[in-house]
Amino acid sequence: MARKKTASPPSRQNDAEEVIDLDNPEFQKAWELLQYTSQSVFLTGKAGTGKSTFLRYITRHTSKPYVVLAPTGIAAVNAGGQTLHSFFRIPFKPITRDDPDFKRDRLRQRMKYPASLIKLIRNLELIIIDEISMVRADIIDFIDKLLRFYTHNERQPFGGKQLLLVGDVFQLEPVVTGDMRDILRNYYRNFYFFNADAFRDIKIVPIELRKVYRQTDIDFISLLDRIRAGISTPDDLARLNSRVAPMQLPGTSSTKRSDKDFTMTLATRRDMVDNINEAHLSAIKKPTVTFTGTIKGEFPDNSLPTDLDLCLKEGAQVVFIKNDPERRWVNGTVGRVSALAADLLEITLESGETHRVRQEIWSNIKYTFNPSSKEIKEEELGSFTQYPIKLAWALTVHKSQGLTFNNAIIDLGHGAFAGGQTYVALSRCRSFEGLTLASTVADRDIFVNPAVTQFSRSFNDQTLINEALEKARADSCYDKALKLADKGELPEAFDMFAEGLRNRSILNNPALMRFARRKLNVVKLMSDRIAHLEAKIKADAERFADMAKEYISLGDDCLQDEMPLPAIANYGKALTLSPTLIPALYGRAKAHAMLGETDKALDDYKTILDNDRADIRAVIEMASCYMAEGDIHNAMDRCMLALDMLDDIECPRQLQCRLHTCLAHIFEETGDSEEAARHRAIAKRLKR
Repeated sequence: MARKKTASPPSRQNDAEEVIDLDNPEFQKAWELLQYTSQSVFLTGKAGTGKSTFLRYITRHTSKPYVVLAPTGIAAVNAGGQTLHSFFRIPFKPITRDDPDFKRDRLRQRMKYPASLIKLIRNLELIIIDEISMVRADIIDFIDKLLRFYTHNERQPFGGKQLLLVGDVFQLEPVVTGDMRDILRNYYRNFYFFNADAFRDIKIVPIELRKVYRQTDIDFISLLDRIRAGISTPDDLARLNSRVAPMQLPGTSSTKRSDKDFTMTLATRRDMVDNINEAHLSAIKKPTVTFTGTIKGEFPDNSLPTDLDLCLKEGAQVVFIKNDPERRWVNGTVGRVSALAADLLEITLESGETHRVRQEIWSNIKYTFNPSSKEIKEEELGSFTQYPIKLAWALTVHKSQGLTFNNAIIDLGHGAFAGGQTYVALSRCRSFEGLTLASTVADRDIFVNPAVTQFSRSFNDQTLINEALEKARADSCYDKALKLADKGELPEAFDMFAEGLRNRSILNNPALMRFARRKLNVVKLMSDRIAHLEAKIKADAERFADMAKEYISLGDDCLQDEMPLPAIANYGKALTLSPTLIPALYGRAKAHAMLGETDKALDDYKTILDNDRADIRAVIEMASCYMAEGDIHNAMDRCMLALDMLDDIECPRQLQCRLHTCLAHIFEETGDSEEAARHRAIAKRLKR
């Protein structure tokens, strides 16, 4: 659900979790834009400037209904939200603006949003996306398309929703694989979020937080600033390289680790991380248990998400690499092995909770692009089954973004290979004294993408901020004026229009003035015509409805006498008069089912759902049809959808009983007698 808080003006205060510096001038500007306008904002700043802290303040004090989203599971948890892909149900493939899979006439069927999600999207006013630097441009454009479509507001970017994008573009850039890069470079100069097409139609105001809170050493802060901007000096490199110390083998007296004094190694490449983790595993004097994964089809060794032969010991530190469907952990959650055997793996999380872990399946997907049809095809080349964990005494720099350590060993190996990689690694440390380098840092390890440098020149542009405030206030007045005019409240509309002119004049814009004049002049005429048409339509609808009811009654009589063919004929006549008449569609579907014409029955139920996605009866009837055909997969899919809908929709006990009876049959067919008995008991209770 979208969350809504009571507004509170920014002032210095102690929050329950942390002290927040609300005298920060940049944050004051961002807060004013977010709270009092609909202007979208990019809140940025170097590592340690409190972006996440201010984000939490905004979510606790904004009066607007909002959601918090992030590109990865661990980032979503840190921000207190969920992933972009899970919220918007975004497919894991590159999405181009002319992809036929997502044309507007196919979008509803392709996305299959439940009524509850559509309602949530329409009620949102503010969408917050954390770690925005890791989000690709095509994802932003796809979100823009979804919001315009589901809000029925095609005219405004992002359906008129306000965006708060939080992150640092000088940190890690979006991850784009080779096949994705080949496709997306046909549409984008670069893949950063700010290069999305949507931002041609909407100007986002970038505000950069300048005060650093994570580090207190002024010299260290200045050094990190220069590395972030790609302008480090020889003295900076010399100072950094003074922290080089040879890495020692785990298990010696100088390298003993404990939960209280934790040192994390950050490396650029996965093979380096694997070597460090294996060394620490060897130092644990306990038996090793090896879990061997299963590969089907084609799955290259260098693409495996974890080890094919996963060697673990009790006490080993691990990180989860896949979100749990039950939301007990996410990709990036750290824990320790607490129990293991040939068929048992239990992990204790940092929170203290212990869970039994089951194996997961990954698919090796290849994307191909057809230039003539503009289609992007997904081909599954193979699959991999294994426990969703890896050893984690060391992490890749990519995995560490957003985390902070008192003590960290940075191992760049043969050098950084992505813009911002060295800066992210170094800025994870709270202090210069807590930093250790496994190897020297060279000039070539510090570089910034020119697109980032160009974009950063617009940060904290006071003229842009002031214009945004004035424009947003004026646009709000004009929008209210149009709505008042639509309702025929012309004096009030004029007053609001004049208020808008005081904030931002449109008198010199001929197109906007013509639109305003036409809107105001024709309101009365259109209102009278609409009233006349509504009266005529209502009269015709009532006449047709009466005729249709007679045919429905005849159809019901035929069904009662078990004569499905004449029933179908009568229901068809009713639908000729009113093509979306729900009782006629239900009756005809039932008649088709009696004849064994399941496909035709399903078509009628789909028509019902096209008109009302919240019609739970149609979903349950579809499940029964699929069950009658022996299609267990689709029957289960509809039953699960109906169970989800029960949270938001009132459903008669008789229908609920049918749902649980159907589920009992499904679980009997799949051999799950325990679940079958549970649903049978629920159905029995509902009958009483």
